[in-house]
Amino acid sequence: MLIPKKARLDILTYLFSEGVLVVSKDPHLKKHKQIGVKNIYVMKLMQSLRSNDYVHEVFNWQWMYYSLTTPGIEYLRKVLHIPDDTVPKTLKKQAGPPPGERYGGRGRGRGRGGRYGRDEYRGPREGGSGFGGGFRGRGRGGFRGRGRGGRGGRGMGGEAASAEGF
Repeated sequence: MLIPKKARLDILTYLFSEGVLVVSKDPHLKKHKQIGVKNIYVMKLMQSLRSNDYVHEVFNWQWMYYSLTTPGIEYLRKVLHIPDDTVPKTLKKQAGPPPGERYGGRGRGRGRGGRYGRDEYRGPREGGSGFGGGFRGRGRGGFRGRGRGGRGGRGMGGEAASAEGF
């Protein structure tokens, strides 16, 4: 397919700067959301790059995910006349916080690092429970799930099953 030179350069420049590209498998889509050229141009150019092993493709739920390979980076440097010291964003190291200061800096096993500790979450211990002094539980306690058979269910046998005509 013949792709206009400006559209081809826009696609290749975006691919080199990001290192990855996502394309919807919809050839009738007017424009690609990130690049602004026809989606069919992006699809066909990426198909051509994939056939030369310049990109790696993953297809999932009508979307194609492309990532540059090392030969693809070299090819795009040659085509776009980019110096060797420039690399795609996927190869750049992100400047993160020092290892000791991640996730609140309190070390391992401390939860989410919110404002409250475990005791504040559960509430005061004065009245026997955390729900105000006058609350008393009204139940038998314990878990009584709906098992197989047993009382009140539609299990095997019993009055409930025979009364309904099963």
